[in-house]
Parts: sequence; C-alpha cells; structure tokens
Amino acid sequence: MPEPLPLFDAHLHPEGLSDQDLESMRFFGVERALVVAHHFPEPTPKGLREHFDQLVERQLPRLERLGIRAYAALGVHPRCIPRRGLSEVLGHLPDYFQGGRVVALGETGLHNGGEEEEEAFLEQLALARRLKLRVLVHTPTQDKERTTRRILTLLRQSGVLASRVLVDHANARTVRTILEVGHWAGLTLHPDELRAERAVSVVRRLGSERLVLNSDAGDGAGDILGLARVANLLAKARLSERIVRRVARENAERFLQVHD
Repeated sequence: MPEPLPLFDAHLHPEGLSDQDLESMRFFGVERALVVAHHFPEPTPKGLREHFDQLVERQLPRLERLGIRAYAALGVHPRCIPRRGLSEVLGHLPDYFQGGRVVALGETGLHNGGEEEEEAFLEQLALARRLKLRVLVHTPTQDKERTTRRILTLLRQSGVLASRVLVDHANARTVRTILEVGHWAGLTLHPDELRAERAVSVVRRLGSERLVLNSDAGDGAGDILGLARVANLLAKARLSERIVRRVARENAERFLQVHD
C-alpha cells in the first residue's frame, strides 16, 4: 500500500472526536491540524477562557500524542458571543499568542448576521490588525452568498491585510469572489458544505493558489476521511503533484506561517 499524501487539516474540532477517529485521520495522512475555537450553549467570559485553555492545554497535546502536529486558532465564534463581557475575553486573547502554538484568531465572522455579530467581528478584526494576526473567518451554510458578501465588506473596512485572512467554508459560488479580493479560501470537506467531487472541480477550475482544505470534523456529522478522499480524487483527476501538495498541505503552512 503506498504511503498516503501528507495532509494538513486546517479546521478541526478534536474535542468532538474520539482517539480512534484521530488515529484514523493520522493513518490516512493527516500529519498536521489547526484546532479551532468552537461554539457552545450559554457562553460566558469564564466559559470562553476555559474553552481556550482546554484546547491549548489538553487538545493540542492529545493530537501530538496521536502523531498529529497541532496548532490552534482562538477567537469568539459568532454563535458564541457572550451577552456581556466580550471586551474582557478579547483583553485576555493576546496572552495566548505568546508561545507559538496559537497561530491565528478564529473562528470569527458572521452566522445569522445582525448588529451584535458585526460588532463582535469588527472588534476581533481590530485586535488582529493591531497584533498582525492571521484570521480564520466563518461563513454559514444558510444564505452563504449574501453573508459572504457582507463579510468581505466588513473585512475591507477593517483594514486587516487581505493576505492575512482565510474565509472558510467557501463553496463553488463564493470561492472565486473570496480569492479575487486577495483572501485565502477554505474548502471544507463536509456533508453540509462541500463534497469531495465538487472540491476537485473547484481546484480544476481555479488552480491551487490560496486554496486550503479542511474537514471541520468534530462539529456534527463530519467526514474524518474527507481530506484523504479529495487528495486521492485530485491525483486521479491527473492534476499535477505540485497542485495536490499545495492544496493538501503547503498552502495551510504558508497561510499560518508554520514550517517546523
């Protein structure tokens, strides 16, 4: 059996996965992963800080123990904005970026939209601009095209460099617009987002520049083998090995600036 292609899963929620799930991902080629802050019911400033601590102190070492080099993105998800105390949470965030393992702010963005979500998004973008952080931006499954357009408008207004932003969960209708304004685009191999065959057609149409693959596994009914499946289909589609390597691993390393 040939060695699987080395993969970088650029959006993972390991707290929702078993060790067996993660071992399967590693067996099928996932060598690196970005652990991303999630949403949960009734968020409070204390609950968010405990969530961040759990990801950094428990989930990163857990992935490393299972053979996956892991990094983290921490931020306030649009479905996890506390009713009060957001500024307190954001005031503590810079401390997490000191050790080199927290490499991006996220996921932030919009889900349902509205004033509260937009204000929280802009506050986090202001922090990212001040600290010169990479940003991972959530786009929703519902009303994706309209919400993505609004997100791109807010990103432009924020002054954050386009090259420091990855707009995630892009689909075949939004990916070109995201790339055209200079951002990176995340292709999520997930039953509710993008199937492997459709992702292959996106890469064939647009090439590999600034496209990053991820699974979003651990958030509901994901596909822990989605990345391995799409890498195999890309190879079968006779795309060059260079293109496959870029979207499967190298682009994530370039965006997050991790090469160790």
